[in-house]
Amino acid sequence: MLPAVANESEVNRAIVQQSFGGEAVDVLQLVLKKKKPKASPGHVVVRLTCRNVMPYDFTLIRDCHLEPTKEHGPIEFESVRRSDEDRDLGPVVGLEACGVVHEVGAGVTKLKLGQRVIPNLLWKYLFPKGEGAWQDYVEVAEDDIIPCPDGISDAIASQLLLNECAFYGALLDLKIPKGQWLLQTAANSNFGRQVIQLAKHWGIKTINLIRRGELADDLKALGADEVINYTTEDVVEKVKKITGGKRVYAAMDAVTGTLTKTVAACVQNEGQLFIVGEISGSDVLISTEDLIRGVSVSYWKVESVIMAERRDQVIKDVVRLLEDKVVIPIFWKNFELTQFKEAFKEVQNPKRCGQ
Repeated sequence: MLPAVANESEVNRAIVQQSFGGEAVDVLQLVLKKKKPKASPGHVVVRLTCRNVMPYDFTLIRDCHLEPTKEHGPIEFESVRRSDEDRDLGPVVGLEACGVVHEVGAGVTKLKLGQRVIPNLLWKYLFPKGEGAWQDYVEVAEDDIIPCPDGISDAIASQLLLNECAFYGALLDLKIPKGQWLLQTAANSNFGRQVIQLAKHWGIKTINLIRRGELADDLKALGADEVINYTTEDVVEKVKKITGGKRVYAAMDAVTGTLTKTVAACVQNEGQLFIVGEISGSDVLISTEDLIRGVSVSYWKVESVIMAERRDQVIKDVVRLLEDKVVIPIFWKNFELTQFKEAFKEVQNPKRCGQ
């Protein structure tokens, strides 16, 4: 997490992408924007107090493009242009954060000064405006603000949409019956660990793929039914043995690449495989044999829960799970905004990597 400065100064720091095609630590720079944003009618300015750093941040920085909306089509980071004053700084990156309302524009009726909020930045602000979460202040439309639920910390609020709601929504959408098997990759990630906990709560059995054997005992203590090291074991054969030859009801893959082929081969006929991340890149490998078996492979989109009519109910359900400690997220170190390179190294540390 990247907490903001305690005092509300006129300084508006931002982490911007100044070159493309390289690693985040090499292409990002901390800059001072010329001024804070002002709240236009129907908008508020949010002073960001905690920013989440997640693997998908690095995917966006690495790939330099995304297809955010039908209206805007593919957006290349190189083409992003913001205000005239800051156009030469580069796009501000960062997917998710929380903060407090710093300024209220005319016509805003549902928010007040000092209120804790979660700005939904991904699809209208990071793309195509280049106004992401890794800065001190951001202007957001009232309709794109989510009041922060009572009782949750900034650490949870700063990852509520793209982590907490995501693991819940993906598992919910797979509609796995009680007693059936789910297989997932990146099982030691924050996402994966919470899937294990929620699946246990719902009576779903899990097979969890890792690449470091020392993680197995910890995941089993968390509630994992089976753990397989995909670098040393025959995953498909072991899954068939565990499931009595039936294979798993459904699967989630956050790694992609060649591992997706292995995962698909573990899914039962007519079963579903959700791609929920791109740790190894945007390409996936699938065997036609599994397509012939009717295995459905699709990219699960988090906007199906955070920008849909069911968002409020999903948030309410997730907060209840957190309050009841059914699921317990992992929290790592806190870093100041100026320490962003140290934060990146922590996120990419192999000892805390999801695999």
